[in-house]
Order: sequence, then structure tokens, then C-alpha cells
Amino acid sequence: MRPPALLFALLAIATAASGAGVYKWVDEKGVTHFSELPPPGQQAAKPQKPPEGQSQPQPASSASSDAGRAVGKSWQEKETEFRQRQIDRDTAARKQEQDEATGKRLQRDCLIARKRLDDMQNANAVSRLDDRGERVYLDDKARAAEIQRRRQEIEANCAGR
Repeated sequence: MRPPALLFALLAIATAASGAGVYKWVDEKGVTHFSELPPPGQQAAKPQKPPEGQSQPQPASSASSDAGRAVGKSWQEKETEFRQRQIDRDTAARKQEQDEATGKRLQRDCLIARKRLDDMQNANAVSRLDDRGERVYLDDKARAAEIQRRRQEIEANCAGR
């Protein structure tokens, strides 16, 4: 029964003494951690072994916090940058949609203005409804003024179309 216990003791001592796979890292709060796996997305260093008989001094938390930030960006900084990129992308998409909607509206207004001018020029008699809802026919002078107003509307709505 002694050989298995001795073997177990030797394995335990060898594993503890090797220190392989032990990582030292500082989290965003400045707390120093030791673990077998490095933290995801952060830099970690293998701690140096002190000479025999000396204990390893612990760095101050503010110094270790600064060292952790100097090595790489924290996950909060990365998250903030990611969210800002999302906001920028959404803003650009909304602006593009608004520009497309404005372009379609201007194109529609242009087509309507051209149709009204065409109707005005080709109609035999042009009429309007007055304030009381009665039909009033336009004379030649009023018709010419209305055609001029329609042309100005086309110039305003159809620039470059």
C-alpha cells in the first residue's frame, strides 16, 4: 500500500513544482488573478519564479491595472467601439433610406408637375373650383399664368431629372 501513496505524493509534488500552465493576469477592476488558462481576449504573463527562499512581491493594484490596460484594450473599450460602429452603420443606413425616399418623392413630384403642364397645354378649356365649390373657367391670360406657374414647379422639382 505504500508504493501507490508514494507515487501519488511524487506526482502531486511534480505537478505543483512545475508551474506549467499558470498564468497571471489583471482584470478590469485591477484585481490580479492566477489561473491555468489565460483569460479570453486579454494578455496574460507567466509569473517569474522568485529565487529560492524569497517570496514574490505583489504589485500595487493601480500599477497592475495600468499594466493590464497598456498591453491591450479592455473588453469594455472593445464593446464600446463595437457599439459605436453599430450606431454609425445604422445611422448611415437610415440616411441612405431617407435619401432614397427623398429622391423617389422628388421624381414623383416631377412626373406630376409635367403631367399637369401637359394637361394645361393640351386642354381646350381649363377650369378650377372656386371657394364655393363652383367650376370657373380660366381665360387666356389666367391660363398663360397657370402654365408659367407649372413650368416653375417643374424647374423646382425636376432639377437634373
